[in-house]
This record gives sequence, structure tokens and C-alpha cells, in this order.
Amino acid sequence: MNYLLTVTRYIHQNPIKAGIVSHPHHWQWSSCLGYYGEPVYPPSLLDSHFILNMFSSDRSLAIQRFKEFNELNNQDACLEDYGGSSRRLSDDEAREEIRKYLGSLEIPQLKSLPKKERDGVLRKVKKIEGVSQLQAARILGVAVYFLYRMKG
Repeated sequence: MNYLLTVTRYIHQNPIKAGIVSHPHHWQWSSCLGYYGEPVYPPSLLDSHFILNMFSSDRSLAIQRFKEFNELNNQDACLEDYGGSSRRLSDDEAREEIRKYLGSLEIPQLKSLPKKERDGVLRKVKKIEGVSQLQAARILGVAVYFLYRMKG
């Protein structure tokens, strides 16, 4: 849940970091005003309740706490799959790296492995430098969720 809040703040603060506005609620295309209790158009575009309830069940207190959190100076970094100093591998290069971890298995066979064995391979693939989780999931033909949930 902390990452969800970080991403929300990161998105709201992008126009500030780009030098377009001085406050997140000044960006006309932002959902920020909706989180601050102001109307957004169309009204069904934003459901702020889930995020705001993380701050308090009392709506006005939740809005106040969210605003403090949202406008806090920070160095939030998101989408780490696309950042960093390492070079991102092309799909062909990534496929070759992934094959090294599969050994004698072919990529399509990964899905038919027993869960424990498949998860072990996915943990290794997740650590390949230059291969994003989204890219690996696409190459392996698995839902990106399987890679995101892998620990260590």
C-alpha cells in the first residue's frame, strides 16, 4: 500500500518537477483536486475513497492528511524498471538471457512447470539486470503479477 501512495504522489507531483506548476492541484489535467474534495469532470473518472481511507475514515481529516502527504517535498522514484544506470536489454537480448536461466527448457514450457520450480525460475529471471519485469512477463507469456509477487 505504501507504494500505491508513493505512485499517487509521484503522479501528482510530476507537473511540479517538470516546472509547469508550483502546486499539484494547479495542474488542470490532474486528479489531485478530486483527492482534495473538489469536483472533477466527469465525476465517475475518479474514485478517491480507497486512497483517502488509508489516511482516515473521517473524510475531512483524510483529505487534510492526504494533502499534507501529497505536497510533501520528496525524492519519490517510481517505475524502477525504467530507471537506473544499467542499459535496458532489447527483447532479443532479454530472451537470450532468460534462456540461460531456463537451461534445457524452452520458454513455452515454463508455464507447465510445478509451481515451486516455476517460481524459482521467475525469481532468477526477475534479477536479470537490464530486463524489466514487464518485459520478462511479456517474453515468458506470464502475467506480470507473477514476477511482481516474487521475493528474493
